[in-house]
Amino acid sequence: MAKKVATFDSIRVTQIIVALFLFTLGIVGIMHWDSNAAQFARGVNRLFGGSSNPFNLIVAIIEMAAGVVVAGALFVSVKSRVIYFLTLIVSILWVIEILISFFFNNNAFKPDFVTWLNGLLANLIILIALWLVNRKYA
Repeated sequence: MAKKVATFDSIRVTQIIVALFLFTLGIVGIMHWDSNAAQFARGVNRLFGGSSNPFNLIVAIIEMAAGVVVAGALFVSVKSRVIYFLTLIVSILWVIEILISFFFNNNAFKPDFVTWLNGLLANLIILIALWLVNRKYA
């Protein structure tokens, strides 16, 4: 009888890292939603007629939930389509974040090209990791 050896392939390790990253990113987003600076900014926004936009909180909750589901898919049976669509939604949100942070709002090439490029590349690495997990469940 042949002995089975448990191994981790690269996509499995990537999936674990992406799940942990999304979960911790969601926690950080939720923690910062209630920070003094965030409360102050929302207060100033309301003072000038704006609303208390919960978009960042909603995204943080989606990221945290995605992290839980992506990690859970490694250990329990989850429909492939759920993971596929969840990672697709997070990837789309990530592309929007990249566009806003690095190209819009007059942020291109600031504070200098190398620093800007380094931040962009770090975000592209995360996007590619999301894409790899997404392709696993396609």
